[in-house]
Amino acid sequence: MTRDRPTLSVIGGGLGAGKSTLIAGLLARPDMARTGVVVNEFGAFGVDDLLLSAAAPKTSLALLQNGCICCRPGNDLSEVVRNMITAAETPLRRMLVETSGVADLSAVIARIGADHALRALVRLDAAVAVVDATAPDDARPEHLAAADRIVLSKTDLVPASRAEEIRRNLAGMNPTAPLFDAAALPGPDELFNAGLIDSATGAVQPNRWLRATGTVHVHDKDAIRSWVIEFAPQRWTVLTEQIARMSRAAGSALLRLKGIVVDRDDPRPLAIQMVRDQIYRPVRLTPETGGGVSRIVVIARAPAAPAIEAFAARLGAAPIHQKE
Repeated sequence: MTRDRPTLSVIGGGLGAGKSTLIAGLLARPDMARTGVVVNEFGAFGVDDLLLSAAAPKTSLALLQNGCICCRPGNDLSEVVRNMITAAETPLRRMLVETSGVADLSAVIARIGADHALRALVRLDAAVAVVDATAPDDARPEHLAAADRIVLSKTDLVPASRAEEIRRNLAGMNPTAPLFDAAALPGPDELFNAGLIDSATGAVQPNRWLRATGTVHVHDKDAIRSWVIEFAPQRWTVLTEQIARMSRAAGSALLRLKGIVVDRDDPRPLAIQMVRDQIYRPVRLTPETGGGVSRIVVIARAPAAPAIEAFAARLGAAPIHQKE
């Protein structure tokens, strides 16, 4: 990967969750200069792009309307991004895509991952899920499972004890995603910069990317579960067969898989990732990465549990015990 391409991050969340407010606040920061924003509206008339344009008049903005990115035909997003990059007076450093309030973030990420024209233009970075603290149950489990970062908005409108309870629940549903409060956001390099490659230095950042520790454990919340599975080195050809077998058995209940695995036939570990049934191309890392132990995080709906437990058993991982 070259670092001259802008990064692209996706910000998703339900209607009224606070996506546009979050982006407007970010665009006011000096370190968000050279940022382009694409707003996806489900309807034929856009409002959020007008609000963002008023909040940040110097920002390059584009509206993608009449349908969600995740299900609309064609390559409209890649065409819009190409036009924005070409028209920019100074090279864009990053691009943000605000999904419509009815879009499925996991489907958007899978769609972008499969768009080779778009991936030639940008370096994929963070998927950010915005959750409204006043209506946390409106957050789609698929949004949370696909997220690299979770932002909790409107915490000032709920009791502190309730906000803390929501944070615990969100952390249990996706243990790999750092959780931030919209009222106290960090800088963009911490909020974004979630890819395997550091957007500033070009260095590989496997621990920050995976954020998984422990052996095998399960979190359970609203029928979404997450497993962290550690196992001894495997032959890559064998592991791919096992992942495919697990994916077929889990079906649509499998939401996300990511990990760093040690290949018995190659000293260089592999970074692997799936969103739904979209498999990203594995990335070879340096030999010292990973510490000699393979670690995979799986996030899925409850019906996938037997397939994932069988997958762990075939890899020789410890038995999986669900936390009550």
